[in-house]
Amino acid sequence: MTEPAELVSGALDGVLHQFVVEPWFGALVVLLVATAVVRRIPGLVHGRRRRDPQRCFLRADKRLVLQRAGHRCEHHSVFGRRCTATDDLQADHVHPHSRGGATSVDNGQALCPRHNTRKAARVPWDWELRRLAQQRAGYFPPGTSTVVVHH
Repeated sequence: MTEPAELVSGALDGVLHQFVVEPWFGALVVLLVATAVVRRIPGLVHGRRRRDPQRCFLRADKRLVLQRAGHRCEHHSVFGRRCTATDDLQADHVHPHSRGGATSVDNGQALCPRHNTRKAARVPWDWELRRLAQQRAGYFPPGTSTVVVHH
């Protein structure tokens, strides 16, 4: 019977062997770890704040959020292309409720279920908020504020 320490040692040797034989494997692991760390920084900086007592958007607020977005998902790709989804849209907090984001139309965005799940409780960077405000200027009704202010 093999001891657990021997199994761990053997697995570790296999992984280290992959780093030596396949340098791309090491680069991939470093890239994945760096990405995970960078995505957590805004949450660590902003921490957990006192939550708004109201978690869900009221029906009237959800209707306003969806109308403002033209009943289309507000997620934009890295290249600036907007998601084309128009079905099952959800009113989402730009600043997550779990991180102290208010449940208000000003902090709302229309997202399809796929992009809402992918965003999760991630706090957006300042540059992402500025970019969202610029993109919203193209599809929000005239005279509507496009800015989302950090709390």
